[in-house]
Amino acid sequence: MKVFLDTNCVADFLLVRSQWLADMQRIISLTASDRNVKLFCSSITIGTVYYLLTRQKLEGNFIVDKLKQFRLYCNISLVDSTVIDAALDSMFVDLEDAIQHFSAVNVGCDVIVTRNKKDFVESKIPIMTPQEFLEEFCVKEKNVDDYTIYTFIIAIILQKNI
Repeated sequence: MKVFLDTNCVADFLLVRSQWLADMQRIISLTASDRNVKLFCSSITIGTVYYLLTRQKLEGNFIVDKLKQFRLYCNISLVDSTVIDAALDSMFVDLEDAIQHFSAVNVGCDVIVTRNKKDFVESKIPIMTPQEFLEEFCVKEKNVDDYTIYTFIIAIILQKNI
């Protein structure tokens, strides 16, 4: 299964947004424990999250290291002319959401995980919130507790710059 993470979900995880962090930790942990599940985000997500992290007054090297750690668990889908053209020709209200969608479609993702389902009403693939994904994934795979094995990985990625 290929799972595409919308920018808001990646930002929730890497910016340690407490309200949504637990679900994202669990998704990344669950996918790290199951080789049949691959995470993806778009190349523009990495740039956007880098910018958001710099606004937290973190050092550039720390931010790059944090993104490199994240990349160990998340593949990058390219945003090329095919994706841009499809987004521009689409019925999506927001161009950035259209770009995310067609980037996910381009790499064959099975689902897009986002907190903003309403932004993807034109989607050609299923859209789930992080909580919906966890409910579906955990029930189907019966591995609700497997994520605890990977807690140390998440701690390394989320460590604060002291």
